[in-house]
Amino acid sequence: MNNKRKDGVTVFIFLFVPVILLALFSYYPLVKLFELSFSDWNGLSSSYNYVGFSNYKEVIGQKDLWTVFANNGAYIITALMQQFIGLFLAIILNCNLKKKNFFRAVLFMPYIINGVAVVFMFNYLYDFTNSPINYILGLLGLGDKAIHFLGTSYWSNFSLAFISFWKYVGFTMVIFIAALQSIPSEIYEAARVDGAGFWQTITRITMPNIKGMFKISLLLSINGAFQAYFEPYMITKGGPNGRTDTFITKTLTLAFGFRKYGKAAVMGVMLLGIILLLVVVQKVFLKEGEAN
Repeated sequence: MNNKRKDGVTVFIFLFVPVILLALFSYYPLVKLFELSFSDWNGLSSSYNYVGFSNYKEVIGQKDLWTVFANNGAYIITALMQQFIGLFLAIILNCNLKKKNFFRAVLFMPYIINGVAVVFMFNYLYDFTNSPINYILGLLGLGDKAIHFLGTSYWSNFSLAFISFWKYVGFTMVIFIAALQSIPSEIYEAARVDGAGFWQTITRITMPNIKGMFKISLLLSINGAFQAYFEPYMITKGGPNGRTDTFITKTLTLAFGFRKYGKAAVMGVMLLGIILLLVVVQKVFLKEGEAN
């Protein structure tokens, strides 16, 4: 057996198990998801009763669907803010700043804290009666300005989205610091010799060199924003009256609350389509291929 054939056999052996696992735990469930979306399965019967596209028509025609899309908009806006603030912090903490490692550790710390603990902490902060924020406002004579963090307005979604921002902005910062440290320092030194200012350095050197990482981080953050569920599920259960429902919490309610697995599967298919659309936007409109 020649070396080329041996290499081919070795590659096949190493790829066989991962491909089988990927097919069993990713592609097969995906096929079942599409199949389930065309049925009215209630989770108990042993067979599917296929209903064609009626599930798709009902889900798309529901007013609640567009409400959850609007609610997810708060998470998307916060995810965009997370990118730019994370990049700003990375640029600052990549400079010759005293105790920069300490500040990096402090900002990264929320990411490694248990998610449930974070939610309970913010649930306490957002409590209208016991919130330390409202208590301080009362001490300052601003008791009438007490904040309803989790009221009936749309701003409740921003309160919940801020939890993710607080937890993940440090992680975004670390990603960008790694990208910044891959830029040769000689380029910055040459720019300073030529008289380039701070903003010229950022726009002409930093951003072009981390463009690929910025696209990936942005895509992952927006993808996570569409799949947000932990915070609203733990704190508000999507209430009041669906005001804080997200795409995922609505899907879980349909599946496990009302046993409408077919309609829940439709929402899963829709989410898959949205994520694929984001990938297309990244590759076509952001011209990811040219960067490579």
